[in-house]
Amino acid sequence: MSYSNRLKERLITNAKKLCQEKSFTGEERKTAFLFDDISMSFNPDSYKNILENAEYKSRLDKVHPQASGFMEMQSSNSSDALLMNFFAHPRIKEWKSLRDLLLFFQSDEIEFGWNPLFENETTKTEVDMKIGNQIFEAKLTESDFTKKDLEVVLRYANVENIIDLKPFINENNEVINYQLIRNILAAEKYGYKFNLLVDETRTDLIREFYRVKMAIINKDLADQCNFYTWQEIAEAVGRDLKNYITDKYF
Repeated sequence: MSYSNRLKERLITNAKKLCQEKSFTGEERKTAFLFDDISMSFNPDSYKNILENAEYKSRLDKVHPQASGFMEMQSSNSSDALLMNFFAHPRIKEWKSLRDLLLFFQSDEIEFGWNPLFENETTKTEVDMKIGNQIFEAKLTESDFTKKDLEVVLRYANVENIIDLKPFINENNEVINYQLIRNILAAEKYGYKFNLLVDETRTDLIREFYRVKMAIINKDLADQCNFYTWQEIAEAVGRDLKNYITDKYF
């Protein structure tokens, strides 16, 4: 069984247990549990804060691409829901242990769905989160970092001087680990740090992260790329949020 599928099983089990304990309802599918109400996907304090922030609230409207009639964040597999459970919490900037872990300041703005501007792109593609001068890619059960045709990737300015693409070109002339590469290109363009957020069991994704990091040509840029596990972040937040995250996700 794949790393992704093992994690999906864990999340389904946790969601069903949560339903029993809190009288929540939902629908079990083969690879995910879908809560009947999107509020059931969130820590109550995080959800209240989301509803009070128009930009945060608008992100709840993302339709699930495979489950008709459901929003994306109703799924137990939603990395966006996990991200917002943490970083939309009203006290998120107060926890010094978290600020010290991720190296951000209390004055830094938290933005979900930040859009870097690339001259070669005709459509906007979000980066999951930006805090100050750092951008974050959030992963949970996703199987990989997607791929893109080589000719498309080569349209990014100066890409071949930033990262060695050769290890990531497959037999179909596609570039694997595209999301990581694009994030690194954004970090280089804007002078930002790039961080991957991932479950500690996803050693497959962590391994690919290191492969891409090793292919970065500029050592100073490579040093600005890091990963953190959701479990590390949970240890650095308040007890109530940590307990909620642990019960739902770990």
